[in-house]
Amino acid sequence: MKLDLKKSRNLKQALENYFEAASRIDYQAIFQPYFTDNINFNATVNDALFALFKTIIEFDFKVLPTDVIGTILENLVPKEDKQKFGQYFTPATLANLVSFPAIQTANDTVFDPTSGTGTFLNSFYQILKYYGNNNHSQLLNQIWGNDISHFPAILSVINLYKQKVTQTDNFPRVTRDDYFNLEPHKQVMFPDSRDYTNQIEQPIPIFDAIVSNFPFVQQEDIPNDVLTVFFREKFETRQQSFLRDNSFLINERSDYFTYCIYNSIRFLKQNGFLSAITSNAWLGKEYGFQFKKFLLDNFHIKYIVRSNAEHWFSDSKVATIYSVFQHGQSDEPTRFVTINFKLDETFDQENISNQLQQIENFYTNIDNCNNPRNQGWRNDNTFQNLYHKTDDSVSVSIISKEQLSNSIVSKENWNTYFTSAELFQRFGKHLMQLYPDTIDAFRGERTGWNEMFVIPADEIEETGIEDDFLIPYVKSPTELTMLKFGGNYKYYLFVCDLPQSQLRTDFPNALRWIRSFQNATNRNGSKTIQEACSSHRPFWYSLKPKQANIVTAINPYERFFFSYSEEPFTIDQRLVAITVNEGDDVELIAALLNSIVTFLTIEMRGTSRHLGALDLNANYFKALRVLNPNGLSTQAKKQIKSAFQPLKARPIQTIFKELQQADRINFDKTILRAFGIDETILPSLYQILSSVVYDRVIMKER
Repeated sequence: MKLDLKKSRNLKQALENYFEAASRIDYQAIFQPYFTDNINFNATVNDALFALFKTIIEFDFKVLPTDVIGTILENLVPKEDKQKFGQYFTPATLANLVSFPAIQTANDTVFDPTSGTGTFLNSFYQILKYYGNNNHSQLLNQIWGNDISHFPAILSVINLYKQKVTQTDNFPRVTRDDYFNLEPHKQVMFPDSRDYTNQIEQPIPIFDAIVSNFPFVQQEDIPNDVLTVFFREKFETRQQSFLRDNSFLINERSDYFTYCIYNSIRFLKQNGFLSAITSNAWLGKEYGFQFKKFLLDNFHIKYIVRSNAEHWFSDSKVATIYSVFQHGQSDEPTRFVTINFKLDETFDQENISNQLQQIENFYTNIDNCNNPRNQGWRNDNTFQNLYHKTDDSVSVSIISKEQLSNSIVSKENWNTYFTSAELFQRFGKHLMQLYPDTIDAFRGERTGWNEMFVIPADEIEETGIEDDFLIPYVKSPTELTMLKFGGNYKYYLFVCDLPQSQLRTDFPNALRWIRSFQNATNRNGSKTIQEACSSHRPFWYSLKPKQANIVTAINPYERFFFSYSEEPFTIDQRLVAITVNEGDDVELIAALLNSIVTFLTIEMRGTSRHLGALDLNANYFKALRVLNPNGLSTQAKKQIKSAFQPLKARPIQTIFKELQQADRINFDKTILRAFGIDETILPSLYQILSSVVYDRVIMKER
């Protein structure tokens, strides 16, 4: 139906209309606690918020779809605030899927500490009803929510009230506070359901389950120092993952959700469940090793779940997973689950009871995927602990706790475990870290002012700059089209460490170039080039770039390559440089880096970004384990380099086309034979690599 919106209506009137019509409740007594003095309670509300309340009323209190409420709220939150505070609405079906394994009985007390509009609170309500609890008043007593923001907290209350708007003998347990200000057993105030002009006190309980989509807060907005002090006081010496050299320290690069999970353990019963949507970064990032140790010290990690079919949050640039943890120790393995279907196309969207039954069946299937009598599943042909549903809609990799614990020491990326813990076992004894004995790795040059320092090759003659100050420069991965770089440079780097007095006499064109920029300012006029480059030595116009023999992209997409040159050259910061130590064979190292083993290692142990690229850095390549060149015979080295020649002579292909090339297949077989690895596994390796790259790349479009 078309709504006749009145733009001048305000929040006070909208709330009053809703609650007066619904149950004659005094709205102000209910919602005043959710506001502070600096909030204008009578402020005009935009069309979207008024539409929410008007729609609730005009539909005669029928349940509004949760996704409608979420969409309206999302329209209320400015885009920059949404990104800063991580306010992304959770789809209802996803909320049900995440909540279900955490709630075990109809009597569980459940908490969402960052409840937003109340999507998870609604899931709790429906799941507890599914388990047989139909007492609305009792359900409101078992379901707790909290949000730091005013409007979401109000909508959380409404999301619970609207379950039975005619029954008002209890009030939703929704608080408005910073999660880190809450304390277990702390008394909090709620309106008295019998007299809303009064308040009642109730202690925050210890919960059977905590479920949330914790905020995705950008790194610069996380108060890491403050939160470290907070947890030092709470945990002292009880959490070994934070202790290093008798000091308590939380990795400063930790994402905000890790702190929320650290805090949640204080509110969770022994054997209670914590289920949370997070980014996938902790599976492979450096800070994730501390986080993983905390999890293994305190929880049984029951499930880690990802989707290869869709992005659960299309507006976020964060690639997400969800995990289910049980508070306490267990030797049970962890199931790494990959979903290959879209939730709304598979789970019933019309009947919530049917949907929850389907979700229950989903987890039952996962728990029994390795049962030989379960005809709906098959064991993978290559990996012993990997199982696929017969319709390929789900795959489950079962990883032991011992393997997870060992991975903390070996610095494994847990993304690998979605395929198998066995993936690299066949190569393990042949792999070694080449840094620092054979190679060094570093990120390319950050000039501070590209307009001055990076000069297109076709403009060099026009500048007149003397050759003494021009170094070949590769600016973009797209310039690297062949594995052996031919020196067809599109850019040059201006490098000068001579004083201007000498330039005036001997190199006037270089001096003229410098002076043409010395008073230039950046785009907003806040800084000159001399200020921006004040750290350069010996002069502001000086650079001391490193040069490299081997180069690759820092964020590979569809192409995997390590281009090399016998003569070193300089690169931009979007590339990673690898230098080969004097006395080592550059071509052999380049060949081994371009093998299927290295490509698979990079893909499986890198971190996928939302836009489809892998997120790598120079330290990653320092730690990269590569087939060991030192164990090869002279004959094996010769054979590898011979098989490498055809690849050098043609353009680099996307990985999908690359793995179909006869010269590529022969090259990888030659390498496997050289290390005594069964070459018959090559098709399986190709299939795994092409599949995971396809899933990563194609997901950016979904």
